[in-house]
Parts: sequence; structure tokens; C-alpha cells
Amino acid sequence: MKNLFNKTIMPLMLLLAALFVFACVPPQYTPTENVTINACLGDPDCTQKLTVAHRGTGSLSVYGPENTLAAYDIAWKMGADSVEIDVRSTSDGELVIMHDETVNRTTYGKGKVSDLTLAQIKALKIRPTNCAIPAQQVPTLREAMAFMKGKAMVYIDMKTTDIQQLVGIIQEEDMIDSAYLLIGSVAEGYAARSQNAFVSLLAAVKTKEQAQEFIDTLNPIVMFEMLYDDATPEVVDFIHSKGIKIHMDTIGEFDILGIYGFKTVLNRGVDSIQSDRIDILVPYLRGL
Repeated sequence: MKNLFNKTIMPLMLLLAALFVFACVPPQYTPTENVTINACLGDPDCTQKLTVAHRGTGSLSVYGPENTLAAYDIAWKMGADSVEIDVRSTSDGELVIMHDETVNRTTYGKGKVSDLTLAQIKALKIRPTNCAIPAQQVPTLREAMAFMKGKAMVYIDMKTTDIQQLVGIIQEEDMIDSAYLLIGSVAEGYAARSQNAFVSLLAAVKTKEQAQEFIDTLNPIVMFEMLYDDATPEVVDFIHSKGIKIHMDTIGEFDILGIYGFKTVLNRGVDSIQSDRIDILVPYLRGL
């Protein structure tokens, strides 16, 4: 029995362990040169297609737990041009990175972010998704900004937070020229610009009329976010005629389709893609 274990079972176990580790090791590419907004995103003449890493390593968290510094580091090393982060306020008014309303899914704790203090959230252990990644904490917005400075741009999805406080932290961390905020209304744009007139805005729109309103009131808009069905040739051509780029998410069905899904989205005239599959998207866009 011992010989059987040594000759057959042990080598098989080692092989399976090696395959598991290999599957969890992310591919690495040359880090992006798009460290600031003006490097490409804010340049109408730049035709490069940009990759946005959803929550860092994506909502699937294959290579590391989402919305952690480890996830952002992995995304940067995988060649992402921008990293998307989700920001929420704690009960004591601090800004932390968490997608969900509660900490239940991604940590071993329970409760709403808005009901917990920063100290309570910092004490939580994040559920590991890759044995090769050291234990992670929930980062603050300030920590995320400091970590990403000089590496890649940051796409900020504001969940429940004070916009002026958020922009103030971006400013204090010297990331005004590298971070951009997703806004859903002109009022949110005004609140952000009241803190810093130069903060970059990514506005979500469905129609040409909505895009025109943002342009009239908050120009410059660095980019418009659109859904696939809303990105008609008329609207896309109008936005591009204003020298503004278009962003779209492929999270879900388009990600499942892989390169075919990315091609389908790019055929709508998209300039920036947010994906859970940057391991496929980065080499594909760089090969165009």
C-alpha cells in the first residue's frame, strides 16, 4: 500500500497541485503607459482601445479577491489601463472599497458597510480566493489612490458616499490627473466639480440629448458610458464628433463569448471596455 501511494497517488497529487497553482497564476504583460487621463483617454487623436479591470481581478476573483490592493496589483501587472473600484462610506464617515452594500460576501464578517466603523471593517478578514495571495484587508479609498499612483488610471464607481469628500481625497493623493468618476446626473457632476474643477468625469447616458446636456453643463467630459443597445451609430457618431470617447461593460454575456464578445462591442465604436476577463482582453486589444 505504501509503495502504491509513493509511486502512484503522491505523483498524482503533486500534479494536481501544480495544475491548480498554474491555473491561479495570472498572465503578465508590459504595464500600461496610460498612467494619466491625458495619455490617451483625454486625447481625441488617440485610437488605442483601453482595458478597464473590473474590481481589479474581476467579480469572479479567480486571481485574487476583488477590490483589494492585491487585486489592483495583479490587474496592473496584467496590463490593464485602468482599474475599477467601488467606494462606500462607513458609519463614521470614512471611505472604503466595497462593491456590495454589506460585507457578507467578500469577508468573514456581517453587516452593512454604512453600519460599521472603519476600525470594524479593517478588523475583518477577506475571504481568500487564491492560495498564492497573502491575506488582504478592505482598503480605504486613500490607500487605493496611493497604491495606484503612477501605475494605471482609476475608474471610481461611487456607491454611497460624499462626492466632495471623495474628490478631496483624490486631490490630496495627487490623483486628479489619473482618476475619473462615474456620474449618473448633472447634479453629481456639479458636486464633484465644486470640490475640484479639474476632476475627470465619466457620464452614463442613453441618448444623444443626454450627452448634449452633459456637454453643455459639465464640459469637458472625459468619456460617456453606454449600454450596448443604446450605442446606436447616430449616438456614437455624435459623441465621437465632440472628441469624446465611449466606454462599455462586457461583464456577463459578452465576457462569456470572449474575443467574439469583445469584437461585437468594438463594432459599436467603443473605445474603452470594462471586463472580468482582462487575461483575454488585454492581449486581444494590444494585438489590434
